[in-house]
Amino acid sequence: MSHNRLEPLADGFVAFHTEQGERWRHKDMSPARAGPGYRLFINEAGEERRYEFGEHESHDATVLDLRDQLARAKPAPAGAA
Repeated sequence: MSHNRLEPLADGFVAFHTEQGERWRHKDMSPARAGPGYRLFINEAGEERRYEFGEHESHDATVLDLRDQLARAKPAPAGAA
């Protein structure tokens, strides 16, 4: 299985793997395609992180973008999903 692809899931999230092979899923929590909002990341163990978009930042992302955003994401408040 390639770790460099996105995997759409039935619950609206999209899964991907880090370079280390850890599986995470993400979902944008804003309907906008650009600008303010955040992306929620959840790993298989249930850890949640939140990446805040910049004012003019596009919400489009490749696997490499997602890995970078995950690295910069902060722990999400409990029950953010």
